[in-house]
Amino acid sequence: MTTSTERITPPPASPDPRVHAEARPRREWGVVPWLGVAIPGRQSIRVWQRNRDVFLQLWKAEFVPPLLEPLIMFAALGLGLGTYVQLTGDVEYIQFLGPGVIAMFSMFAAVFEALWGAYFRLDKQGTYAAILATPTRPEEITAGEILWAASRGALNAAMIMLVMLALTPAYDLVSSPLALLTVPVAFLAGLSFGALGQAYVSQARSVSQLTYFFSLLVMPMFWFSGGFFPLDEFPAWASTAAWFTPLYHAVEVNRALVTGNVGWSDLGHLAWLVIVVPPLVWLALWTMRRRIVG
Repeated sequence: MTTSTERITPPPASPDPRVHAEARPRREWGVVPWLGVAIPGRQSIRVWQRNRDVFLQLWKAEFVPPLLEPLIMFAALGLGLGTYVQLTGDVEYIQFLGPGVIAMFSMFAAVFEALWGAYFRLDKQGTYAAILATPTRPEEITAGEILWAASRGALNAAMIMLVMLALTPAYDLVSSPLALLTVPVAFLAGLSFGALGQAYVSQARSVSQLTYFFSLLVMPMFWFSGGFFPLDEFPAWASTAAWFTPLYHAVEVNRALVTGNVGWSDLGHLAWLVIVVPPLVWLALWTMRRRIVG
């Protein structure tokens, strides 16, 4: 029998499995020591699905720009400026422009998702904090964002291809059924753009800093990827610099697929895109883990 002055010590509380990510031991979250990150699992798909569901709620507004922008580009540059441009051979400028438009506007879609979309989900909307309350690792958030950025790039490529197919009877823009493969190529290149965007977001401390990535990296790729004009006549340093960018290789592969003139060099461009993805994804996983976990 206990007296009124005695205290009964309650049994220790069971550990809460929903403890916040920052309080969990690093190794408990599956970090591979020699990688410095955990291997993303199936929860990455859940993050991708979350972004997809939000997109489907806004699809009417999201579908208009990918249809109008290539039409404006083809009208202003392909039909307007193209009347003053003479290319070697029997290729019209609007035909030369088409594969580049697919690659460039797919890049824009992937970059906007990986930069502005991800930054607002991370810093403004509290989406990442909410996801971390579930059994989801920081690396799975990053991987899901990269997959979603690549998916948006592929979706834009598919919509631009529809525009090009509609214009083909009049301007002969698509010469081969291989052109449909530009959609998976856009997804592959989008993985690179998404990873680069996520790595930069991990260092950005304000939304205004995102414009530096766009101005210093995206716009030079946009103009000097070979999408608007051949790089053969440029100085060697310009062609060499373009070779190190994902967009240049995506443009070259797209041009081969749209025309049907696929050669060994085009397989080399495709191999470049495949090889560069893993290190860029690792960089994004590592830097975003440090930003999210702190």
